[in-house]
Amino acid sequence: MINYYFHNDPSKLPDYSEDCHPVQLYKTHDYDKTKHSKASRSLLEKVRKLGVPIDADAIDLVTIASAVTAADSFELRQKAADAWSRQMHLHIPVKDENLWTLLSDKLVSLLNFLTGDQWKFTFFQSTMELPKPINSNNAKKICNSLKGLNSVCLFSGGLDSAVGAIDILNAKSKYKPLLVSHTYKGDGEKQRAIKSLLKSDFAELSYSIYPSLMEPLKGKTDISMRGRSFNFLAMAVLGIIALRNANDGSTIDTIIVPENGYISINPPLTRRRIGSHSTRTTHPFFLNKLEDLLRDAGFHVKFVNPYQFKTKGEMLAECKDQVAIAKAIPLSVSCSHWHRRNIQCGYCVPCLIRRASVHHANFKKDAPYENHNIKPIIKEYKKRDDIQSVQAAIIRLNKSKDYRGWLRQSGNLPSDPIIREKLESTIERGLAEVESFLKAATV
Repeated sequence: MINYYFHNDPSKLPDYSEDCHPVQLYKTHDYDKTKHSKASRSLLEKVRKLGVPIDADAIDLVTIASAVTAADSFELRQKAADAWSRQMHLHIPVKDENLWTLLSDKLVSLLNFLTGDQWKFTFFQSTMELPKPINSNNAKKICNSLKGLNSVCLFSGGLDSAVGAIDILNAKSKYKPLLVSHTYKGDGEKQRAIKSLLKSDFAELSYSIYPSLMEPLKGKTDISMRGRSFNFLAMAVLGIIALRNANDGSTIDTIIVPENGYISINPPLTRRRIGSHSTRTTHPFFLNKLEDLLRDAGFHVKFVNPYQFKTKGEMLAECKDQVAIAKAIPLSVSCSHWHRRNIQCGYCVPCLIRRASVHHANFKKDAPYENHNIKPIIKEYKKRDDIQSVQAAIIRLNKSKDYRGWLRQSGNLPSDPIIREKLESTIERGLAEVESFLKAATV
């Protein structure tokens, strides 16, 4: 089991060894790239620029989430015994050591489900000074922009989050959101372009983690990034705390997670994809477990997915501002390989579902793809796995019609039979969209 040690003060970090990886968090001290890896260097400054005080428990949460994201990035799955499930022991400084030690088993259970790894946590007392709001005209302006808002909405720059933001801000909605977004290299410009299509006033909190390996270890980082959603949701919780403090301690609690129901459930296409090989970012079971953990930690929030029973194609077709979403489609990013080449591949599962949704909703203009014509991909050994997996699922389910059994393979589900029936119908319609697209593409 690899030990990851985190601290904002580099003098408190151990030296690197084969089973000990030191990571410096935040930008409170100078950084020596020859001795330590790093993560979340700019995050505290982003928090300070909100212009409102942020509680210690929220800082603890994002510190834990930053550590999880860093370890998830640094530890290559190919080094694991089964080339997937890793074993990681994280040592993390927090203000409330007793609370998080008490909750560590729940945290482990949550992350094991999310990433398919074996996590272990040791918490110790943080000596870091809490970030204080910046007293500047710009910070005051940002603080004022938080007043009157009543929710947080995740905004990733993907197609689903574009629909979510447009439906809320370009139509009559009870929600007045703070948009929380994570930026990767190349994402920021696209996110800003989509935000320019939004018609109502909103505030935003854009942040980055940017885990970076120390110089002696420079090389590949893990691209599966199963743990990043925990960080995204932790920042959304911090956003809720900012809204409460800016609005005189109000009971704001809603975090909107716009995700189509097919991807939310993400049923495994083949037997070898059962388990965490299929992402569980917004799976209802994961969000329910996270809500429980946060409640025990003193946070009272609720996650709301307005599109839990919609396919991606239905989200596009029913978007409340068709002009805006037509402009947003070419600007949005869905690809799982995007960060390798800064262009969407066109053949991974997220790309196939995206392209199927655009086809279903009859939009003519999509984003550029590295492989616009996917028919030749079938002959390429290194690229064809996702398409073949989708085809195998279509053939199997067209024959068996066992969508209920397929749904159960995605993991624990809500006990309500009506909700289960709706989820079953959603994944059936979602797969049908992909089948229709593949037929049109003559694959």
